[in-house]
Amino acid sequence: MKKLFKTYPFVVVLVLMALIFGLLSPTFLDPGNLSNILKQASLLGFVALGMCFVLLGGGIDLSVGSIVALSSVLIAGLSATLPPIVGIHIALLAGIFIGIVNGYFVTAFKFQPIIVTLSTMAIVRGIAMAYSDSRPIFGTLPDELFLLTDGVVLGLPVPAILFFLAGAVSIFFLRYTVLGRQIYQVGGNEEAARLAGINVARVKILTYAISGFLSAFAGLMLVARMQSGEAVRTGIGWELDAIAAAAIGGVSLMGGIGTIVGTLCGALIIGMMANAFNLLGVNPYWQRIVIGLVLAVAVASYSSKNFRNLIKRFLSSQTKVN
Repeated sequence: MKKLFKTYPFVVVLVLMALIFGLLSPTFLDPGNLSNILKQASLLGFVALGMCFVLLGGGIDLSVGSIVALSSVLIAGLSATLPPIVGIHIALLAGIFIGIVNGYFVTAFKFQPIIVTLSTMAIVRGIAMAYSDSRPIFGTLPDELFLLTDGVVLGLPVPAILFFLAGAVSIFFLRYTVLGRQIYQVGGNEEAARLAGINVARVKILTYAISGFLSAFAGLMLVARMQSGEAVRTGIGWELDAIAAAAIGGVSLMGGIGTIVGTLCGALIIGMMANAFNLLGVNPYWQRIVIGLVLAVAVASYSSKNFRNLIKRFLSSQTKVN
């Protein structure tokens, strides 16, 4: 058990939380409720996967929630005049474009990622609100689109299957492709990666483009679920949830450290907490407080770990000198 916790702490936490919430609420472990958790966690999960790529590359993306909102209103709005598949492609391409813009300004002008994506967050949210006139858009959406959220295959809801599939593709990309390994190298030590001949700008722009695409895809899933697009409240706070999901799963906010499996578990943990709090009648505001505390603990943990590693390297170097 100790070895398992040391190797996969987030998996152990996920199982323990499920057992605890199951004891606190008799309906928590019902198959129907577990299906709802998977559906809800999948929406955040796509955004968290994108955030994981950006964090691994040494950046951060605060625009993800706004991209979700823009994607949802574009898909719903364009479906009234264009074939739905065209609107979907436009929304996904818009997400990729926004990600590329984020990455370009971060790499070309050496701006801080938090400043760039904070600006993009406001701009994209404004565009989404202007396009929708700050009102929900009920488009002409095909029935097949609703299968993305209502469909079930082998007992699993389709959103969960797509989420796990996206996770599997991400694991393969990061582990077995040159670009995937370069993301870790750039996030771990950008200057060393540059000296090794890695195109740092290309790698970072790629991470933001992936984040933009997955956020836009989450917008598609949200439209399929809600049967409408909305810009005012959609995606609000999702950037914090996505960062927290990645951090819970062991992704370092300093870059270069973390796994997709951990991020998947982090998204499921946050989804479980939200669901359990609702079943237990806990005020929703407490959910935000808990997530904020989790994020603070994660940052403190990584900071102290980095400090300890720095001290160890210093002492080791002094020993060699002596």
